[in-house]
Amino acid sequence: MKAPNRAVRALALAATAAIFLTGCGSSAEPGSDGAAAKAVTTLTLASGVEPQSLDPAMSREAQFVQYFQPVFDTLIRRNSDGEPVPMLAAKWETAKDGKSLTLTLRDDVTFTDGAKLDAEAVKGNLERFKEAGGPLTAALAAVESVDAVDATTVKLNLSTPDPALVYALGGPSGYMQSPANFDSPTVDTQPIGSGPYELDRAATTPGSQYTFVKNDDYWDTDLQKFEKLVIKPIKDENARFNAVRSGQADGMIATAKTVKAAEAADVTVKMVPGDWQGLTLLDRAGELTPELGKVEVRQAINYAIDKDAILKNVAQGLGTVTSQVFGPSSVAFVADLDSAYGYDVDKAKALLKTAGLESGFTLKMPTSSDMDPALAPAIKDQLAKVGITVDWVDVPSAQYQPEQQSGSYSALFTAFGQPVVAWTAINTMVTESAPWNVFKSSTPETKVLLADILAGSDEEAAAKQQELNEYLVDNAWFAPWYRIDQPYFISKNVSVTVQNGQPVPSIYNFEPAK
Repeated sequence: MKAPNRAVRALALAATAAIFLTGCGSSAEPGSDGAAAKAVTTLTLASGVEPQSLDPAMSREAQFVQYFQPVFDTLIRRNSDGEPVPMLAAKWETAKDGKSLTLTLRDDVTFTDGAKLDAEAVKGNLERFKEAGGPLTAALAAVESVDAVDATTVKLNLSTPDPALVYALGGPSGYMQSPANFDSPTVDTQPIGSGPYELDRAATTPGSQYTFVKNDDYWDTDLQKFEKLVIKPIKDENARFNAVRSGQADGMIATAKTVKAAEAADVTVKMVPGDWQGLTLLDRAGELTPELGKVEVRQAINYAIDKDAILKNVAQGLGTVTSQVFGPSSVAFVADLDSAYGYDVDKAKALLKTAGLESGFTLKMPTSSDMDPALAPAIKDQLAKVGITVDWVDVPSAQYQPEQQSGSYSALFTAFGQPVVAWTAINTMVTESAPWNVFKSSTPETKVLLADILAGSDEEAAAKQQELNEYLVDNAWFAPWYRIDQPYFISKNVSVTVQNGQPVPSIYNFEPAK
């Protein structure tokens, strides 16, 4: 799921001001005279989030990757299609029974403190990630132990097969930092990795600007397209847009509401398949809200929402209405499920009547400033039409995600990414240990399907993942509305390839415009 901005709010205002005071847009080499002769040497990105820590064990996916990728190589890199390609691991092999993964490392990589990247360093990083209690610890849940077989060979021993593990090692769980920094008191603010850039502390002010300079000893110069990378955390979308429009930033994540203005300003608009947005109906057994324990009630909620109207009025029509949580790039995707639940108030009322709830009930859900302000009143109004009263509880943005996962709410507005690897989504939302299966929902049917997915061949697993998708839709574990088309704006100074399964491009995908 997209993590909310947990930065200190006062600093966000400082960040906005800094955009117009520092003027750190793309720079040209000294001596250039004329736009055509300029060579872009600095990439400046306006980010909608800011990490609380630069410790990779505390890192997140989505927008946050742009802060970590400059400093930290991953064991495996995801190319722009979301497919795994070698990075620190030159090759890898999964055992026939799926219960171990062996990585063969490059032998020519050093951290920027001079320490060598070897199997012991990788083992230490993986064990620390599992034990640190970070937000994505579950990515390595299946890893029981790690063996440093020799200097360039690492073996991950698994308690159960994990089809998403290779993909995960291309993200936060695969970031490698110098072991000397593990216990440093400055690990949150002074990262040490083997990546293409290093953090320039003297030119970095949290809340305003993060500056990364080229690592002159980097092992893969093809990934170093710029001399310097600057990231400015700016929560306000209009301020980000003004920075890109004025040439003071080269890239920004956007929403549908600014697309027309960007096109009018001749700002380049890129689109990437984005999150599915809708409601996650967590309390499927009715532990907190007994009414949600009835499948007819969860189905009624699906029929009660006018998805087309929300897509048009909130997302400006940029997206596709759906009733499933898996995207088209996933093997679990079933095209017909997009239209499983149409807008039908009468059917929703009939289902509630069948459930013995003709008079309705009250559903408490959290809201925060991270949500589009039009969403909460729209959902409240639409559910009220079938007799469901929504009690929105306002939660400070910094506490929004912890509150969502606290077990205090039986349903939530959520916006989840749609990764290429279906098991990544399953392990995030569906398995009993999934961080977003807050009430640990499980049925005999899901137990069998999950076991079959792990035990089968690739073709068998794909078929079982589609069966699981159909079960989740039929039993209304979720109430998706649509998959958004995620806009990303860039200046004329750069070109970029969007990243499948990620709302912002990886830093490797940018290059100076030609």
